[in-house]
Formats: sequence, C-alpha cells, structure tokens
Amino acid sequence: MVKIFKSVLIISMSLSVSGNLPILSKKEFAERSDLSYGDEIAQIFSLPSSRNGISDVSSSVGKPSEVIIKNMKLLSPTDRYALRILDSDRNEIFIIGLGNPFYIHAQHIGYEDSDSFGTYIDADIQIALPIDNDASYFVLLSQENKFLKKINEIKIR
Repeated sequence: MVKIFKSVLIISMSLSVSGNLPILSKKEFAERSDLSYGDEIAQIFSLPSSRNGISDVSSSVGKPSEVIIKNMKLLSPTDRYALRILDSDRNEIFIIGLGNPFYIHAQHIGYEDSDSFGTYIDADIQIALPIDNDASYFVLLSQENKFLKKINEIKIR
C-alpha cells in the first residue's frame, strides 16, 4: 500500500511539474536554440587525426557551428575514442567522447552489424572551447572495456 501511495505521489508531482512547462512548436524551439548560442565567440580547434593519433593542431576564433556544439559530448561507454584536454600543468580540463570517427561503415543487407563492409579513415575533429581557456595539450585515447588507453599527445601552445 505504501509503494502504491509513493508511486501515485511521484507521478502526480512529475505531472504537475511538466504541466507548468510551455509547449513549443518546432519553429519556436529552433529559434530558442539559436538564441541560446547567441553570438558567443569560442576558440575552435581543428585536429587532423587518424586512429594512430593526432597529426597537427590549428585553431581559429569564431562562432562554433551547431555540428561542432552537438559533437561536444561527455565520454560514454559506447565511445571507441576520446579526447582529453589538459592545461599547462597537465591537469584535466575536459574529456570528450568521440564515438568512432575513424571507421566508415557501409551497410549491406544481412551484414548491418558486421565490420566486413568498412574501413579506417582519417578524420578532422573539431572542438570549441571558451576563448579564455587554458588548454595546452590534447590527448587522443582509445576506450576498450571501459578502460582508456593513450594513443598520442600533442602540445598546442
């Protein structure tokens, strides 16, 4: 009886909270999404990379694209590669999950889950950091069984 009461209480509280949220159309949501980024300027790093490591780093200052912002996500267990950002004292600032950007997969009927129809490629990883960041090193990591293994490290300043 107590479990039922708790369940009803939790459901009614969540409905009352969600009932106060405004309903947005897709157009309004897109407009608000654009406003959330505004004209914020960031330092955009371009990292030509392969599964063997980062080869170079170039940076520019500007407004990051929506694609760059969407790709800035935390590391998850499904990410095959990650990028660790370190400051000048080698303290971790941020770690970004990259997924598997170095493998291109062509689907073939009956072999959707197979790695038979794919190959490794080079990728240009782009990330955006605040303009006043203290990033000094980028470390490319591979993730296997939730353990991170360093592939290579590159100094940017």
